[in-house]
Amino acid sequence: MSYGRDILLLSIVFLVCSLALNLISPIWPIYITELNASMTELGFVFSISNAFAAGVQILSGFLSDKYGRRKIHALGTLLAAFPPLMYALANNWVDLVPWAMLSGFATGLYIPIRWAIVADASADGGMASAYGWTNISWLIGSTVAPFLGGMAADAFGVRFPFFACFILILAVFPLTLLMRETRRKPLAKIESVGDVGSRVARKYLFVLVMFSVINIIQGVGIGVTGPVISVFARLNFNLDYTFVGILYAVGFGVASIVVQIPGGKCSDRFDRRKVMFWTFLASSPFFLLFAYSRNFAELVLFMFLSNALLNMSWPAFQTLMMDSTPQSRWGFVNGVSATTFWVGLMIGNALSGVFWDNFGMVAPFYASAITIGASAVLPLFLKETRNNNDSATRK
Repeated sequence: MSYGRDILLLSIVFLVCSLALNLISPIWPIYITELNASMTELGFVFSISNAFAAGVQILSGFLSDKYGRRKIHALGTLLAAFPPLMYALANNWVDLVPWAMLSGFATGLYIPIRWAIVADASADGGMASAYGWTNISWLIGSTVAPFLGGMAADAFGVRFPFFACFILILAVFPLTLLMRETRRKPLAKIESVGDVGSRVARKYLFVLVMFSVINIIQGVGIGVTGPVISVFARLNFNLDYTFVGILYAVGFGVASIVVQIPGGKCSDRFDRRKVMFWTFLASSPFFLLFAYSRNFAELVLFMFLSNALLNMSWPAFQTLMMDSTPQSRWGFVNGVSATTFWVGLMIGNALSGVFWDNFGMVAPFYASAITIGASAVLPLFLKETRNNNDSATRK
């Protein structure tokens, strides 16, 4: 069966959801502080959302392997529409907390399934390139929307982008209902739960543990600066929302999108472990240099370099993980991967405001550079699969 139609629909879902969510991403931390949150409370709002995302993703991936991906994906997308609407109606930062929890829960439902669908459709070859191209759909939104969101906030008020986010996500929900089921039932004989558990523990536990540790460490590194970047830029350079949007659009969106195809080609051509090692290591200094920027141009440059180098590793990371695990468990494995990354984000978010309040505004950036750099050595403990034709890993 061809899944091209469903990948096209999924790409549209990625694009529109990315446009929606990135309308609010640059202004979200500033908005929380304007609702009288301290930096520690700002980190708490981010952290609680990621805690709920982390808590549901393994279950979501497991259920999608057993019962199918389509319905859970649609439910998660629908639930994700409502938190932005309620954010816009909040009177203080405490009002945000229950909706941040719902946002995390919805994210936890759909994130592992979306990447499992890509794996389902490209299982017969070209997976790294498929991940690279699919990710571009998401990153187009990350490139365009922050700038539009910043302009809209300056022109119509800071709450306006949240209403637009709600409308866009709600509008894309019907597309998820048009998608067919992509889960492929395993061809191997049906095994008992005990047999499956024993087999996974014996063959794939090390792989899952290694990728999980990488995810947690990098989640901390990214999460510890995530809530404070726009606040840092606004305080130090007196930027309006439009310029904060430009910072995110270029520093994250453009930086991430321009490396997806080169990253996919590097993953297909070179040792994926070494691709991950060098990109992780090279990106880490720029997370720190961002904190010592002397002007807006340096802010954009250092954010661009840190994200471009780090995101170049993504096709290699995802493809190596899929090739190292059985196809019949891809939903579960993506759930574990997403969960552990969100656990790292949760920890990093919780620490971000604490570091800022107690050690100064540059402290989160030191923590980010150290953790991203430390994660570089871990891929070298994995086994390269690029030329592995052992069909046993794909059963």
